[in-house]
Amino acid sequence: MLEQWFYRLKSYLGFSRREMRGFVFVIPLLALLYAVPYFIERYNRSVSQALYLEYIAKNKAFFSSEPSFTKVSQDEKSKQSKGSKEKESAKISSSKLIKPSKPVFNQLSFADVSAIELQMVQGVGPVLSARISEYRDNLGGFHKPEQLLEVYGVDAALAEKIYATFTFKPEITSKININQADFKQLIKHPYIDYGATKVILAYRNQHGAFGSAEDLLKIKIFNQPWVDRVSPYLSF
Repeated sequence: MLEQWFYRLKSYLGFSRREMRGFVFVIPLLALLYAVPYFIERYNRSVSQALYLEYIAKNKAFFSSEPSFTKVSQDEKSKQSKGSKEKESAKISSSKLIKPSKPVFNQLSFADVSAIELQMVQGVGPVLSARISEYRDNLGGFHKPEQLLEVYGVDAALAEKIYATFTFKPEITSKININQADFKQLIKHPYIDYGATKVILAYRNQHGAFGSAEDLLKIKIFNQPWVDRVSPYLSF
């Protein structure tokens, strides 16, 4: 029976016996490779669900106090509604992303959470959580909450959910020594692109070390907004 199957398939595809054996070997391997992402996603989902349940268990007292939580939520909504009328919808401020009136309980810090822990937030999957974590780490930490909106796929509504789950405080975990950093170290930073990296290195080689962030303005392609944006992540 197996020989007949081999013969028919070989005749249809025009394979030799040796090629046919290789083909039969490759089929299960391809099926396995196709199934691997599914099992990985399923594992990540189960891990994030376990973390979420653990998180809820640790803060059971908070979640069980429904009346106070409802009151706080209503107050927050009224404040948000009032604030949205006073400000333009296009402007995103720290006060809209972080709700100061919300009770503080045993929350994890956004600066320390892993990509898997970020998946506790509804709307954050494995791909987006990895993107957020990588951007935060490459940046060197967030010193403003609205920097989260710089991540592709994150809007104001999702940012509010993330900061409702994890506490935010300005924290820059790493800085780049602009007078010692090489090409790879500079271009890795999200605020420093290829062109900026080349110009910084060329200027440093010609004029020596930078004394302060203001020295960057001596380079014509840089402007004050860009220097203000990148300077918190630089050391001299």
